Amino acid sequence: MNRWTRRKFLEASAFGAGAILLARHGFAQQGSLAAGMAQAANQFLNSLGPNRDKAAFAFDSAERLRWHWTTPRGFPRNGMALRDMTPAQRTAALALLRSGVSEAGYKKSLDIMALQTELGQDPELFYVSVFGTPGGRDPWGWRWEGHHLSRHYTILGERVTMTPFFHGTWPTQTRAGIRVMAREEDAARELVRSLDARRQSIAIFSRETLFRHVTWNEVRVSPLEPVGLLVSELNPAQERLVLELIQSYLGSLPAGVAGPMFERITRTGLDKVRFGWAGSTEARRPYYWRLQGPTFLLEHDNSRNGATHIHSVWRDYEADFGANLL
Repeated sequence: MNRWTRRKFLEASAFGAGAILLARHGFAQQGSLAAGMAQAANQFLNSLGPNRDKAAFAFDSAERLRWHWTTPRGFPRNGMALRDMTPAQRTAALALLRSGVSEAGYKKSLDIMALQTELGQDPELFYVSVFGTPGGRDPWGWRWEGHHLSRHYTILGERVTMTPFFHGTWPTQTRAGIRVMAREEDAARELVRSLDARRQSIAIFSRETLFRHVTWNEVRVSPLEPVGLLVSELNPAQERLVLELIQSYLGSLPAGVAGPMFERITRTGLDKVRFGWAGSTEARRPYYWRLQGPTFLLEHDNSRNGATHIHSVWRDYEADFGANLL
């Protein structure tokens, strides 16, 4: 029997910044979300005038599936960069970003972008691309991408997918002491360290970190080796930490998408999700963790630069790049 219901998830995850907020009488409708994104995308494209072609691509363009999280120097981007926009165009671009994330997701996106200054890089080297005709009968989509932030949207009518999405940070703590992905680190470490010896020996599948997330920038992914500890093996406090980890990522999405994604996870069996860890369980030491279920894979790696450099990605086996809509 599936122990996890929508209500139980909401009760367990209603703490901390970025909690998924759902309407009392049901999930927000994806139709209004799709319409809002179409309006924002059209306003952005119209603001570009003669530069529209820099950001507009055919939906079936190979560009739509070309993605990465590294710097533009390491992986040259196409699309319209924020730094090349006028103030009005930049405002329209940010309105498009806001249309596709929650308030917590918008803040996290801006925080990740702002971290570029810690590296001596340009926080406006983030690129906006639109694929197809927003709001039309045919599928369309858009992308927001730069160093450590990659968000992908596919829309068909009123149906919306928002995977894959990538969050990264370097450094993990700014000179001012701000940690952009604090709970993604701390809750996972708290979980693995709370396990008894038997369960921890199952959860920790490697004493050495993996040094990278396994799926890299593949367009389609399949389930990885089923390593780690099943959620069904956890006690209630540990289960809540798993929910917090899921919420810390899905909470960046609008409720109208995050809610159905979580319902799909519970429908296929949250008890079948596995938590796996590789590397040290000590703070400020390299590690990797992942959650893997029948429908999704969440990878989080902090192995670089003395464990101050996070790469994390949410993948959906069926819905990445809107495959389930096409």
